[in-house]
Amino acid sequence: MLESERPPFHDGGLFLYEKKTDCKKIMNIHLGKSSDLQVLQGHIDLPGKQIVDVGCGKGDFAAAIAGVGGTVTGVEPDPVQAAKNREVTTVEGLTLVEAGAENLPLEDGSQDLLIFRFSLHHITPPLYPVIFREAARVLRADGQLYVVEPVADGSAHYVMELYHDETEVRACAQAALKEDVTHYFTHKATFHYDVIRRHENFDNYLKRYGKQSYNCYSFEQVDNKSVKKRFMEYAQKDGSVTLLQPVKADLFILA
Repeated sequence: MLESERPPFHDGGLFLYEKKTDCKKIMNIHLGKSSDLQVLQGHIDLPGKQIVDVGCGKGDFAAAIAGVGGTVTGVEPDPVQAAKNREVTTVEGLTLVEAGAENLPLEDGSQDLLIFRFSLHHITPPLYPVIFREAARVLRADGQLYVVEPVADGSAHYVMELYHDETEVRACAQAALKEDVTHYFTHKATFHYDVIRRHENFDNYLKRYGKQSYNCYSFEQVDNKSVKKRFMEYAQKDGSVTLLQPVKADLFILA
């Protein structure tokens, strides 16, 4: 969603409206500046729940959920990152495993919540029907599916598109949330918010985005003059750079 298309809201405020789609009401909530964990905690009860984070990367978000009382299985398909995950000491309540979204190592009906956070668009479209069926399999009857996706807009996207333009794959993921997911889930709510990412300098940005084995671009593609020039357009007086990433999160229940 472009900035100009958003309803007005105050930073940290709350804007609510109902959108009628196919005779169903979907709650749309605009939250202003927030974080992924704050939004999740604000709308889903996490303590004591069995939760799976699919495409968890380094497991930072999964660890944060475990830190607030969830019992989390972090699933990462990339063998390089999964191997690194096995070498680290995890926090209490967190287990990190190597597996793909199409074949989760979990029992039927064992999970309260399944999360795709910035990972759905990394999955090839032909697998979408498979992964949503698999999500439905591992969730309890009252389980929930929560999909967090970056919007192809904002300064963070403006910098990243020079070396990794995800506009098309993000659009494919959104299309799947309107089509493939409906065979197994009912859409209940959409949350819109902006995540603010602060980087001390360009080296800090390179460390975060240039060395991730699960992305399909090289360090050299990030570490170039064009990217650095665009990055520095947002520099503050102290040399730090703050980038804005609009985010859309969708909540579903089993159909």
